[in-house]
Amino acid sequence: MLRLLLLVLACLTPALHGQRTLPELDEEPLLKILIARAPRVAIQLDRAALLETPSGTFKLNKGTHFAQATRGRWSISGSDAYTKTGLVRSGNQPIFRIEAIPLFGKPRGLQLSGDLLLQAQGNEMLVVERVPMERYLAAVVTAEMNPKWPTEALAAQAIVARSYAAARWMDRYNEPWHLHWHFGVDMAYHGWSKDHDKVARAIAKTRGQLLMFRGFPVLALFNASSGGRTEAFDRIKPGVLAPDHKTPIAAAMPVVDDKAALAGAAGLSLSHSHGNWKADIPLPEITQALQAWSKAARDRPTFGTVEAISILERHSDSQRVDTISIRHRLDGRERFQSLPATDFRLAVSPVRIRSVLWERCVIASKPPGYLVLHGRGFGHGCGLSQVSAWYLAKHGESANTIVSRFYRGAKIEQRYR
Repeated sequence: MLRLLLLVLACLTPALHGQRTLPELDEEPLLKILIARAPRVAIQLDRAALLETPSGTFKLNKGTHFAQATRGRWSISGSDAYTKTGLVRSGNQPIFRIEAIPLFGKPRGLQLSGDLLLQAQGNEMLVVERVPMERYLAAVVTAEMNPKWPTEALAAQAIVARSYAAARWMDRYNEPWHLHWHFGVDMAYHGWSKDHDKVARAIAKTRGQLLMFRGFPVLALFNASSGGRTEAFDRIKPGVLAPDHKTPIAAAMPVVDDKAALAGAAGLSLSHSHGNWKADIPLPEITQALQAWSKAARDRPTFGTVEAISILERHSDSQRVDTISIRHRLDGRERFQSLPATDFRLAVSPVRIRSVLWERCVIASKPPGYLVLHGRGFGHGCGLSQVSAWYLAKHGESANTIVSRFYRGAKIEQRYR
């Protein structure tokens, strides 16, 4: 009896002390990817399959089926039978097709080879693909990096993406989903595609390798081009902790010099987009974008007609712009509004304003007035710079050496085979 009591107390100890019980990373994780979230979702089956539910198993014929959610339960193909959850096994074959809605841009049709998990959340359907980590990475690396690039660059991307996915899996282990299919939330994932030999080799040679920091997988960010110097993690993800929700992880991704970025952009003939770039943006377009951004969420400042933009503060280590000042005219009065440069970039256009590593910021008076920016790099600048990885791999650096350049506070460890 005493032994049983001690065992129970041992199991309860983490909960009693407010600790999270986290899964072990000793085998390949099974990831859950959110593919669609809507009141009604169309699912195309390329062959017949079985739907497993708590009340029984039902056959779904080849063709299009509609799943409709109502008050925490759902039905499929107009059936009167409602259920909370359902599973359709794929047999590792690409038999599902779903139109996924991104945060921005056009819908994308995804073909999927993992199992489908169906769940109602209120009046919305959650359609989730369950897929092993290494198969998920094959799609992510192909989407995030040119699959024709050197194998060591692809392998570096695989280590970084695996680390990010493992951190999200561990943090959201008991949640309905771990990762979103769209890069606006997590990483780009386009579902099933034919294998690329270089990508397959890169993933196989790094299988189970992750960036670890103080015993946890690193939420390893990456970007297209650092422009010559990376950004600190806590400026992109302020306050984000390891999966235990206690351990700060900013030290894993400090600011580092990255001379390979501009050389890589030039070598790839991307200097004008990923190296030194210039943007001329009409002020009326900025006005319209900021007003739309303001209305999209509560507690955002209100903007009138934008007349000028200037730099207020810049980070001394990364040289990136921290805060800008926006002069605008609202209700007949001239006003000044400060705004984080990253918010301004995302509000106006993260493609036209390719980074916040600005070297010049002026207003051109030519009608209707323009914001003229000269900058470097493409993306938020934190972690692995992809054009740098290409350049370094071209010059003989290994994947591990490339990754270690950008995550100097972390270590690459073999976590599963």
